Amino acid sequence: MAVVLIGGVALDGTNLWRHQQLLKQTADVAAHAGTVELAKGNSADEAYDRARAFVEQNMPSTWYGNLFGNPAADIRVVHYDPDSDTLDITGPQNAVLVQLHRNGNSQNPVPTFMLRLADVLTMGVVTDVSDWNVYTAGVTAFVGTKKCVSTDGLYARGELNLTSSSSFGSGYCLHSQDKIWMPQQNHFADRAGLSMPNLDACGSKCDDAANPGATAASFERNLIMEDLSQHLENVEQSFLGTSDTTIRDEFFQNKPVGDLSPLAAIGVDTSTISQRGETVNLSQSDFEALTAVPSGLTYNVSCTGGGKEIQFGTPNGKVKPSFGGGTVNVSDIAVITNCALDFGSDSRVESSVILTNLESSNASINASSGAQVGTSGGMCDPDAQSTILGKSDMHVPADFAGSNVSFVVDGDIHLSASSSSTTINHSGISLHASGEIKVAANHTFDPCNNPPSGLMPALKVIRHVEPTGNKFATTATN
Repeated sequence: MAVVLIGGVALDGTNLWRHQQLLKQTADVAAHAGTVELAKGNSADEAYDRARAFVEQNMPSTWYGNLFGNPAADIRVVHYDPDSDTLDITGPQNAVLVQLHRNGNSQNPVPTFMLRLADVLTMGVVTDVSDWNVYTAGVTAFVGTKKCVSTDGLYARGELNLTSSSSFGSGYCLHSQDKIWMPQQNHFADRAGLSMPNLDACGSKCDDAANPGATAASFERNLIMEDLSQHLENVEQSFLGTSDTTIRDEFFQNKPVGDLSPLAAIGVDTSTISQRGETVNLSQSDFEALTAVPSGLTYNVSCTGGGKEIQFGTPNGKVKPSFGGGTVNVSDIAVITNCALDFGSDSRVESSVILTNLESSNASINASSGAQVGTSGGMCDPDAQSTILGKSDMHVPADFAGSNVSFVVDGDIHLSASSSSTTINHSGISLHASGEIKVAANHTFDPCNNPPSGLMPALKVIRHVEPTGNKFATTATN
């Protein structure tokens, strides 16, 4: 009997462990498959069907029997809150929970072999060890990445191309869904990030020998990057008040409406303007004719006829007419336009949102040397952040991008080198491109650690989680 019992513990214990692993791996794989459907924008029903199909694919019921107590309750599309590490049936559905049973709930416990025989042969008190009860669960969530922040980094769906002699501070991230290419002598501080789905695409350049600090900074990551065309439409509709206005309201929260007399001077009826963020419809020529652009408002600027771009600053170095000049310095405003954007050498843009929805084969965001958007001196005030958004390429000089600023472009971004050997310093700058990003030499990039707003595209990953208070793998004997 002793030999039978010892053998039973070894044999049946191993079989128990095997079924625990099978159930756990199947639950994790099924939850991941369901969450992929959510990441693709598909419905909760499609996520459920995908998860259930993967359970059957990995542990066919014809071989393993029933694995559900109640399939409708054991596979659920739920909300996962990464801050509290909990699941909830309310809130945005961003996670899939899969629970699998081989116990009384499924009426399919794991049978024992030698322990069952020992139970039969044991004299006296009978202990029922004929079955093992096994339960497990897997949860996969589609959530923001914790490694990088969307307000501090260079993020490209296409290639991220660097030349040399740029530096990236601690907490600053570089990511490409294609590959990162850089020759040599770019410097990465401790805890800087350098990622792509496959590091082999970096060749020998993600190495300290070529780029100091790159070895520790490098990691493989598949970022699920938001569709930038759709993101721009959401931002535009929010500011124009044609959909949820949360993005607009958050931006204007600390930006009061300024003096409206420049608008009245060009014939705009200002008597109806009473709230911050309200939309003022202007032509390109009227906008450029303002002696000052009143703060706290959204300007919907239209280009018609031959006019195809808004001039910020003094155009082509010429002196602005005495009645104009308002676009040289703008702050605390939002501009939504179908015009291209041209920033003259004396233009300054701070604490503003400027979005062009012009779709063109040419760059729709251009600037002359000396123009600047954002703040200078490394200022990191979240309320003073600026965001430039466009549906076509952006080609700008090195000194155009200041600090505390983000660029979101559904196309390519080219940030050129300085015209001299001077290093251009940036703090809290982010570039998001659906195409490639090219950054020439002599830049430094440091983080501001400002929290992302709705103006920033989401950077998400699919990851397995074990929410607090959820019991994942338990075993018991009957």
